[in-house]
Amino acid sequence: MADLRVGVVGLGGNGRAFVRGYALSELAELVAVCDFDPERTAAAAELAAEEGAGPARYHDLAEMLERADLDVLSVHTPDHLHATPFVMGLEAGCHVLVEKPMGNTIEDLERMTEAARNSDRKTLVGHILRFNPFFAEVRRRIAAGELGEIFYLEADYFHNLLRQADPVRVNPHIGNINWYLEHEKVIVGGGAHQFDLLRWYADSHCIEVCGYGNAIAFPEMKHHDCMCAVFKMASGAVAKVGAAYGVVGPRPELCNLEVYGTRGTVRGGMLITGDEHEPDVEDLRTEYSGHPFEPEIEHFLRCIIDDSEPLIDAFAGANSAAPTILAAESVAAGGRPMEVPYFAR
Repeated sequence: MADLRVGVVGLGGNGRAFVRGYALSELAELVAVCDFDPERTAAAAELAAEEGAGPARYHDLAEMLERADLDVLSVHTPDHLHATPFVMGLEAGCHVLVEKPMGNTIEDLERMTEAARNSDRKTLVGHILRFNPFFAEVRRRIAAGELGEIFYLEADYFHNLLRQADPVRVNPHIGNINWYLEHEKVIVGGGAHQFDLLRWYADSHCIEVCGYGNAIAFPEMKHHDCMCAVFKMASGAVAKVGAAYGVVGPRPELCNLEVYGTRGTVRGGMLITGDEHEPDVEDLRTEYSGHPFEPEIEHFLRCIIDDSEPLIDAFAGANSAAPTILAAESVAAGGRPMEVPYFAR
């Protein structure tokens, strides 16, 4: 099969990382890049050229979809602008990869899953932690039954992101705003990483959520900069996610991940089994660091070529995003419990 023809829309930090990843891939030909900002488009094209690719430059997605003859559209726009390019890509006959969180509102998710339902193209939502060797190994051990029945899980997205208030982030091409301050919801944009892992480990979906928060450490954000939510899973398990963007110090190791099952526990990167007086402790930690964008890219391209199922498609992505969106709504409503919809194929 010939290389898959790929276009990338949204050329911020992650978009540029994917430009490089596609340019390096032996399965893809990066043929087009698109952003409202001409400087970003030029910089992305130059980055691709360093790896031997020479993509065409566009500032209008509709034009790129009409002229570039794409097989794959990769969407890396701001969180609140994911839905429209995702839908446009599918309607143009492209396979579509979209960054996490899949959408920023329930209405976004409804539009996107309806488009996926009406298309025969493949979709992938960029929950990058699933491609990290440590988190993937935890999933493998759970699937093998080593932890037994999972009853409680927790993880945190604690990060110092105060730099996101820098005036340079005001974007004249999307309403002259800093989208991060206006639209980012910490438990959606950040905490969706962690909730997706917990949902994956519990092998279940969320049916109800409640949350609390405050706006103490990063008051420049429109939404609360610290949120904590408890999720009731259909399996009966309970999950907790904390997210905060004004944290002093480095991010906690392995996102403070803890998973408790009837036969074993994962805590501090260790798998703990056996009797409490003589526990068996196995270190699952790896030396891997960073974001595994290239394995994620190769996975999606290989799924298209082999006609296999992506690790997390639009429906799985929606079922990871919806509970966090409603957690943020619960925070805004003072902790009122929210029923969570399930997105079926």
